[in-house]
Amino acid sequence: MRIQRAALGAISLAVLAGAIVAVSTLGSAEEPRTEVSEPPRPTATRQAAPVVPTVPGWQVVTDKTAALTYEVPPGWTLAEGTETLESSSGVELGHLADFGPYLCQGAEYGRALSGSGLTHGDPGDTATELAAAVAADQYSDGSQTAQVTLSAPTPITRGGVRGTVVRADAEVTAESGDHCASTKGTVVVVALSTAAGTSVVVLAADADTGSTPSAPLVSPDELRTITDSVRPSG
Repeated sequence: MRIQRAALGAISLAVLAGAIVAVSTLGSAEEPRTEVSEPPRPTATRQAAPVVPTVPGWQVVTDKTAALTYEVPPGWTLAEGTETLESSSGVELGHLADFGPYLCQGAEYGRALSGSGLTHGDPGDTATELAAAVAADQYSDGSQTAQVTLSAPTPITRGGVRGTVVRADAEVTAESGDHCASTKGTVVVVALSTAAGTSVVVLAADADTGSTPSAPLVSPDELRTITDSVRPSG
């Protein structure tokens, strides 16, 4: 997964631990090579919320502005609170976390990320639009736009609050200019109608290892557990 891709490439970000790739790696004139080295060490991170997790050993993420809480596995890195990114649909995500950093051809990549934010509108429409946007943002590259397939919105109720879950599967089928990144990915958006507005959690994860099998993927069970942990708070 490359954080700086397509619409996200123009955003000025502090380095999100293990998940940023330099734009200069796209469209390189050199013969593509795949050189994978040891994962980069995380930069400064924030502390998990002081809340007992529903899954023992996991880290609790609480977004007070969006009035929601969710949990991520202990191996995920929580980025500093000042770091944000914006989808091409205009939704700003904060409280970022990422998993599976690896170095390839001198650039940093990551296998998965999560973030939360606050927007407006119907949860079903919001989740659908945001899932499509993030999937295209993360898995398109300089030579092609990813094919994105959306699930039907699934109504949910969490803590007495109604919401929607939408899944997007992204794939690039032609030869990619970046041989370090995955060609398939999954994006899940949970949107809840909280007291703060339409609160969202976004999960994005590689679905194949591409040419870098040494960097492990997030398991489907972990993605499901993270999704199921999203709930209103505060």
